[in-house]
Amino acid sequence: MEPPNKLTRSNEELTISHSFPDLSSLPEPVLVHILSFMDPKEAVQTCILSKRWRRLWTLIPSLNLTNSRFKGNDAAFVHFVTSMLYFRGASKLDTFSLHFNASQHVADEELCQIHVGVATSWIYSVLSCKPLVISLELHKFSYLKLPHALFTCASLEQLELKLIFYINNAESPGPKYVNLPNLKKLTLSLLKLNDPVMQGILSGCPLLEELNLSHCVLKFSEMKSDLLSCLSITSCRGSKVVEIFMPSLISLHLTNQCLEIIKLSLKNTPSLVKVFVFYSQYAVSHSSGALEFFRCLTAVPVIDLEFFGSGVKDLLEIIIPNCPIFHNLKQLSFGEWGTNEKLDVLFQLLQHTPNLEKLTIVHKKVECSRRAKQKVATIEIPFRCEKLKVIEVKYSDPSGVHELIDVFLRNTSHGERLRIDYSRSECVI
Repeated sequence: MEPPNKLTRSNEELTISHSFPDLSSLPEPVLVHILSFMDPKEAVQTCILSKRWRRLWTLIPSLNLTNSRFKGNDAAFVHFVTSMLYFRGASKLDTFSLHFNASQHVADEELCQIHVGVATSWIYSVLSCKPLVISLELHKFSYLKLPHALFTCASLEQLELKLIFYINNAESPGPKYVNLPNLKKLTLSLLKLNDPVMQGILSGCPLLEELNLSHCVLKFSEMKSDLLSCLSITSCRGSKVVEIFMPSLISLHLTNQCLEIIKLSLKNTPSLVKVFVFYSQYAVSHSSGALEFFRCLTAVPVIDLEFFGSGVKDLLEIIIPNCPIFHNLKQLSFGEWGTNEKLDVLFQLLQHTPNLEKLTIVHKKVECSRRAKQKVATIEIPFRCEKLKVIEVKYSDPSGVHELIDVFLRNTSHGERLRIDYSRSECVI
């Protein structure tokens, strides 16, 4: 008889264990695919498993590197990334993402310059791998000048640059020369962009389809592109009127102060059909630029217009007296709007949308007093949207939703023909 503490495995257990192949026996593409889901540091550590695993990690087609996982030890992060890129060599790399936020206690001039030199060498190493996508987010690199080769990489299809400086709130100057023949998507943050730079970007990216500008200083007066279909401008500032010549532009996304600090003039946008506007309370004090922009929209085939932000209601109240007629508009969205929040302004705008077919409202729950409810009940501003077929209400809390719809039905002449759709959403803008 065997000792009681001796562990034995039954025939059934042995059969089950042998039915599963050893991990190392899997095909190389499968192993590389598995490694691609691991943290880069953990993926590199698999090199000690066996000879077969020694260089498998170098075949991972995507790298997402961030110093936040090194708990403030920037020296360890720099050593890891430098070593990793050195041993990878020129192995094919589809996507490279780098997020480096230098620790507060090492953000002095000497160390900044050291980090800049290291980051520049990393970029050159990545470019030798002919990447398709590069995303760089660098904080406190106050002396960084991006290498010229980054803006002449023929393999790039997507490029994202976010450079955050902390010396005198400086913005990095944009690239002086751009030749990215295959680039389709470009995202730029915290850059100074003048006329030569913007013209160089748009002419140097002949296949560019999507351009995102965020927190940039815009000092150019025009944007020209034949193929660009999506344009987003977020929290940028500038003093010039920007004329847009984009015959293929389909979608325009504007956020925060850009309607005021930057005045946009749509000169050649015959394909524009969707416009999203997020307007903050901060920007409402200036309305001339916004009014001119909305007038431009009446001359293009915009069929879908979305308004969001805390300043939308006050903005509409300012521009309604001179508001143009949106003959082409078929879909209109608003959010967030409470039952007792300036519904009369919304009804007045609807009088300027004779061909509207769908209205979407993101409802905001508001604790209404009895007096406020009585005020809503007495609103009488009939709007005539004979082609309006659907009113969609998105809400996170049902309180007040039906009261909001009742106000609409009381002020329209064909409420019996309207379809009311309700959509519950936990994440309301």
